[in-house]
Amino acid sequence: MKKILLSICMAACGLTAMAKDYTDKLIVTINDVSTPEQETTIGVEINEDNNLDISLLNFTLDAGGGNFMYVGHIYVNDVELTEGADYDSFSVSQTIRIPEGDNDSLQWIGPLLQDVPIEMTGKISDNKFYCTINIEMVMLGQTIHVVFGTDDFPSAVLSAKADDPDKLVDVYTILGTKAKSQVRKSQALEGLPRGIYIVDGKKVTKK
Repeated sequence: MKKILLSICMAACGLTAMAKDYTDKLIVTINDVSTPEQETTIGVEINEDNNLDISLLNFTLDAGGGNFMYVGHIYVNDVELTEGADYDSFSVSQTIRIPEGDNDSLQWIGPLLQDVPIEMTGKISDNKFYCTINIEMVMLGQTIHVVFGTDDFPSAVLSAKADDPDKLVDVYTILGTKAKSQVRKSQALEGLPRGIYIVDGKKVTKK
């Protein structure tokens, strides 16, 4: 995954870091009470070490009844990935500082919390991001448990039919553009320039 993200970065942005936003549902649980689902965007950027910088901006807790707790920007940086066949995974523990959010008129509590221990685990593919975050608010005596997205990534187990060289497949570029439609799997990369492609849902490199 890191190699794929780096390839996109080099191709699209030269030496500029590659960033991508993932939008999905987010649920927060405090003291065994969960907030309603809310659509949220998490930003992911590859850094100079080819690890990930992850950001959850303007993090706000819905306490119900029209009451909100404004936390701030959550940044988890330099996250190392474990590469897999269909997706990459990560697990990181850090102590962070939470700056205030973008709206100066709101009372953001993040800066008041000082050092905040945080644990984050998750999975990432080119079009999907899932993570759980445990935020220890020591000064408030609370642990905030955050779930973003759904852990329904495909299995890496392939059937015999999936390995059939005569199977008809679609071929996509790493950016999601269809390069070929319903071609034999054994001929999927013929005539295409060097690069990384998605063939039958799998990442394939043509050298």
